[in-house]
Amino acid sequence: MAQDVISVDDDLLDAALLEDPFPYYRELRETRPVHWNERWRGWIVARYADVYAGLHDPRLLADTITPYFETRLSEEDRKRFSLTYEVLNSWPVFVDPPKHTQLRRIFSRSFTPKTVQTMRGIVQRFVDEFLDGWQDRREVDLITDFASLVPANVIATIIGAPREDLDRFHAWSWELNELVHGGVGTPARMERAQQSIVEFKAYLQGLYAQRLKEPRDDMISWLMEVQRNDGALTPDDVVYSCMLMLNAGHETTQIMIGNTVAALLQTGQWQRLREQPQLIKTAIEECLRFNGPMKGTMRAAAEDMVIGGIDVKKGDRVMLLMASANRDPAQFPDPDRLDLARNPNPHMAFGHGIHFCLGAPLARLEVEIGLLEMTRRYPNLELTSPVKYEPRILSRAIESPLTLSLG
Repeated sequence: MAQDVISVDDDLLDAALLEDPFPYYRELRETRPVHWNERWRGWIVARYADVYAGLHDPRLLADTITPYFETRLSEEDRKRFSLTYEVLNSWPVFVDPPKHTQLRRIFSRSFTPKTVQTMRGIVQRFVDEFLDGWQDRREVDLITDFASLVPANVIATIIGAPREDLDRFHAWSWELNELVHGGVGTPARMERAQQSIVEFKAYLQGLYAQRLKEPRDDMISWLMEVQRNDGALTPDDVVYSCMLMLNAGHETTQIMIGNTVAALLQTGQWQRLREQPQLIKTAIEECLRFNGPMKGTMRAAAEDMVIGGIDVKKGDRVMLLMASANRDPAQFPDPDRLDLARNPNPHMAFGHGIHFCLGAPLARLEVEIGLLEMTRRYPNLELTSPVKYEPRILSRAIESPLTLSLG
């Protein structure tokens, strides 16, 4: 029999909660692991077992876009923002089978482990280029001088987009992520996101037209080849896939770089990694667990169901709080300690199940090469600015500047 639940009005964007949400997550796990958040208007799920089960439960739908458009927008606004819906509803992260299976086929050819390893040289080149730019400087902003540059250049190069257009990708991605990651303080988020999508789509359609005439050894050409051999896929599927990769392919990795370096410096573990570079792979997984790029992911209940002993109604929003699950002592001994040698480490920073992040191998590779180079070149790196986080519900991104003294 499902238990009664108390409705609470926690502010997920409270300043103290943004700075350090982990005591709050502990309180959730211990006293109200599944509860209705009145302010957010949805269920918050905090324990590892329940989050893991939710990520694998087909009754919890990844398509939260359709309910939002159908129930929270007027008919006029649904028409007005139809392109935004069309694009978001084409991204595998926001759709369910069978459409998810079809769309994921496009990406799976581009992010196999073997393919990612061929990208190593590209990553190394950009890591070296931007760290070379730190020479003769005493301080740098990790976000603007490295974390935002490496992944954006890497994914643009892989896809086949010119480097000189990176500022445009950043601007478009910012507006899109203010919408999909639950940002606040941005007036007319829907309007600004849609305008970015209009410009982004037109830009990528131009690249598509170029590749029709002159295919290259780049991802947009690979995806076009997949599309030509699959009658169910359209040119827009290729364009929207590239839009997703240019957006997520640098945003999430940028956050991951910032959070990882900050965690290592704040916990005094930078020196240990410098002295024991063989720990690099377990260190990356541990930093993902400790303070990953996403706090949670949204789902919608497809039917009445029970989560953690609590009745959830069809249509209810559900946030699966991975950041809380990754600190659950039922799964991780001494979970609030950063242990670079932690193994096994079954964290869920990149999700789990069929919606596991396809770009995770590339993100790990970029962080690995970046950390090894930074610890080698700058063994005495120090954090000299406060760490402040963007006011977003779903992502956990450090604001610029994240100032580092190079020692």
